[in-house]
Amino acid sequence: MKKIILATLLIGMMGGCSKPTVPSKNTNYTIKRRSGYATRPLKICVIEGCQYFICDINRYATLTHKGNCSNPIHKGGNK
Repeated sequence: MKKIILATLLIGMMGGCSKPTVPSKNTNYTIKRRSGYATRPLKICVIEGCQYFICDINRYATLTHKGNCSNPIHKGGNK
């Protein structure tokens, strides 16, 4: 009985996972690798109103906040 409950629990855990997706658009820019080859084009995505660059290198992705993000919370500075 314990094995059936464990198997059901494991299947439920694996089936409940999904990868969240965020729409993104390509830019005309790439980043040069150490090997000299360029990465895939940089992409821009918006998460909770902030803009981020996405850089795909090998199997990994790096997410970096844009310095000129258009979110109004970054405007205004010190008051």
